[in-house]
Amino acid sequence: MEIIHTIEVKALVELQKKDADMDAKKATASGVPVKIAALNAAFETKKNSMSAAHEALLALQVKKKDCELKIAEADEGIRKHQRELNLVKDNNAFKALLSEIETDKKNKDELETGVLFLLEEIDKAAIQDKAIREEVKKLEGTMRAEVAALEALAKEIAAGLEAAKAERAAAAAALNPELLEKYEAIRENKHGLAVAAVHEEPATGKLSCGGCHMGLTPQKMLDVKKHDAFAVCADCRRLMYLEKTVYPEAQNAAPAAEKKEEGV
Repeated sequence: MEIIHTIEVKALVELQKKDADMDAKKATASGVPVKIAALNAAFETKKNSMSAAHEALLALQVKKKDCELKIAEADEGIRKHQRELNLVKDNNAFKALLSEIETDKKNKDELETGVLFLLEEIDKAAIQDKAIREEVKKLEGTMRAEVAALEALAKEIAAGLEAAKAERAAAAAALNPELLEKYEAIRENKHGLAVAAVHEEPATGKLSCGGCHMGLTPQKMLDVKKHDAFAVCADCRRLMYLEKTVYPEAQNAAPAAEKKEEGV
């Protein structure tokens, strides 16, 4: 059947719009947990980077402390060998002690140079640690606010869907059972869109199906303009309608509004 005659065209179009609105709300609601999970994952990643930055700072501080201990050991070694110099009588032993003192001094100089380098690195790491802590604190506040907004949106949608379901049930119950059955069958097979408004190209006046976007034949263009009837798309088998045929009052209201504006 290429055309379906029924006085319930507008009622079925309204039902499709209700279903489309409900489907959109359901899709938004189902996306809320995904968005919340993404926000939590991003926050955890930032927290991990904060932990890594703090651990890097602590590692540098531990390394500096270790160097300072070794410097203290070198100082103690130098003082010990200097005391021993006053006690030895053998020339070779004296020279050996002097050599050990020089080695300790060289090690101490290298360690002190290393400490200076570590101090610079610690300063940089401390700045980075502070900055990332502030970022995490700021991100946590933003994340919590966004999660709260998403949760509120989900509750709002859930409440709206309950009311919409009741309205939808009442609208469906008022339709011819055979027409409703056909509508539900098409909707199930066509991703929720059983009744599609045709698209009109302003420049050429050509029409195409709002579901599969295929152009209409001249005969289909005539069929879809008929009152109290749905044209059936030859390609996707959806029920097609023309907005200005189903809602002529909207078309008449637009020119009237334009004339009123021109008269102002």
